[in-house]
Amino acid sequence: MKVKVSSVFFSNGLGLAVEVGAEEATVEDFIVALDSAWRHYPFTRVRRPGAKDCLGCDACCGERAPLTSVDCLVLMRYLKLPTLDAFLSRYATVEVRGPVVDITLRRLRDGRCVFLDRERLVCKVYAARPFVCRTFFCCPATPQFWEVREAILNRGEDELVRWWLTSSRRVDRSWKPKVREEDWPPTPFAGKKSYGEVRLKELLPPKLWHSIFKGGVRR
Repeated sequence: MKVKVSSVFFSNGLGLAVEVGAEEATVEDFIVALDSAWRHYPFTRVRRPGAKDCLGCDACCGERAPLTSVDCLVLMRYLKLPTLDAFLSRYATVEVRGPVVDITLRRLRDGRCVFLDRERLVCKVYAARPFVCRTFFCCPATPQFWEVREAILNRGEDELVRWWLTSSRRVDRSWKPKVREEDWPPTPFAGKKSYGEVRLKELLPPKLWHSIFKGGVRR
């Protein structure tokens, strides 16, 4: 097993821990291991104590949801949209503050995600939902788990910004914009069309990588 997500007891319930057992492990391996662990362990849902699943709960659908370059490619294929600009103009918000660019899923007037089915409280693009949604569960987790997730999100969004700079430039909100293309060099997401192509070792900070790499995780 290239990535292992296991259970750990915290003061507020059963939560997540992550280990990597192969240098070629990818972001997709991380997602698959997380999905498997979530089906296997009775993790504590701190927002829905005692609940067995997330159906009918939209507690996390009103939070900031950053997008990665791979997220946009997946959603563009799923929604049959031809260009990044076509996707961003309908389903994302681009905010520029000085040199910082933040590209997130759009939230409607009620403050909740554009893809949320308001009647059934389920995701309308569940099969193609972004990484931030696929990897968030309202349960405790080790600092390393959150750091891995954050690093993937940050590098993936950085690559999306680099793509945006060369193909769209559509902005919803701006404040003293000072964005320069040279400040957004290629990341390990460059040229990648799926999470199975993005290796964890290439995008995680060395200290974090060494803290989770175990050189042979077993089942």
